[in-house]
Amino acid sequence: MTFTLIRDILSNFLLGLTALVVLVLAQINPIAKNNPDSTKPPGDIMVCITWQGESDVDLWGGAPGQKKATGYANKNGEVLDLVRDDLGKDANTRPRTECQFARGLPDGRWVFGIHGYHIVDPDVVVHAEIRLGGELGFSLLLERDLTIKQAQERTIAQFRLAGGKLVPGSVNEVYVRLRSAQ
Repeated sequence: MTFTLIRDILSNFLLGLTALVVLVLAQINPIAKNNPDSTKPPGDIMVCITWQGESDVDLWGGAPGQKKATGYANKNGEVLDLVRDDLGKDANTRPRTECQFARGLPDGRWVFGIHGYHIVDPDVVVHAEIRLGGELGFSLLLERDLTIKQAQERTIAQFRLAGGKLVPGSVNEVYVRLRSAQ
């Protein structure tokens, strides 16, 4: 009887230890392998604008070699794509956001601007960010706040790229018609 009792206790202990080892091994994560596709950004340039309120502000972009500017009337250009056109009507979206991404970095002049399509308040403050893609994601190229009124068009920035790199001293805010040039 004593032998059976000791054998049962040892068997239960061994069964419990085995279950514990199996559970612990299931929690161990393997070391992630370096996958170049996992860190690759979704585009080569990302431009986003954000604002508060019920207004409709539109983002427009012009890339080298692109015949028409990309915006709500032309969402897919040869180089730029408008990912989201925020109409300012969805009550669940705060803050309002519009973004464009570029496929490739052709050499030449890039221009990005905003247009006050339907401004409810006297004016709206729009936050704009332009990011340049690289090996490890996006790096901030430019960030600024602009005030826009109804039917007004403003340039966020224009700059030149050569060999996928920013040409030093080429960033400026000189007005370029994008929407009204359509």
